[in-house]
Amino acid sequence: MPDTPFGRYSGGLPGRQAGRPMPRPWERSYRCPATARRRPAEAPAQRYQDFIALHQEIAAELRLPLRPLWCAGAAFAVLAAGTVFLAVVVFRLMFAVQVPVFAAPDVPVGAAATSYAVCALAATIQATALMHLLLATAARPIRTFGWISGIAVGLLTALPLVVDGPLDAALATSALNLAGGASVCTLIAAVVTASHRGL
Repeated sequence: MPDTPFGRYSGGLPGRQAGRPMPRPWERSYRCPATARRRPAEAPAQRYQDFIALHQEIAAELRLPLRPLWCAGAAFAVLAAGTVFLAVVVFRLMFAVQVPVFAAPDVPVGAAATSYAVCALAATIQATALMHLLLATAARPIRTFGWISGIAVGLLTALPLVVDGPLDAALATSALNLAGGASVCTLIAAVVTASHRGL
């Protein structure tokens, strides 16, 4: 086989060691196959894979259960307002207790019940907004919410006792604040805990 500037011949290429693998077709396009270098195997882009993994981890951590939180908060707010309204009507009409204690005795039952129900509605919405804020900022939102809500419920329980008014009305208002506040805060924390487990 005659020598040619391209390809191999029977005697082998100059400078090529015996036992070396056959050159690839794209290597034969060079005039001197000995100068052709095989392309190194590309290593996986580990930096980009780590970046994607980190991004996915951060995105997973930022998945906040806001939808179930606000749906439950709205439902609890309506339920608390309705319960407080009925409680005021029952206390005033059946037991002649002037609940809430901050309402004047001459205030009609409907007006007193409505004002107390609006307060309960606003307090529940505020508790839901507080949990939303803590979910976005606090490292342990449920525990922090428990401490803050516990202090708030304690203040709402003690506040009627320092208002000038009948003692029975003050005790009834304090009991309603304690029961309603503790129930709402416990339910909101339970909804967030269940939502985190379901993610």
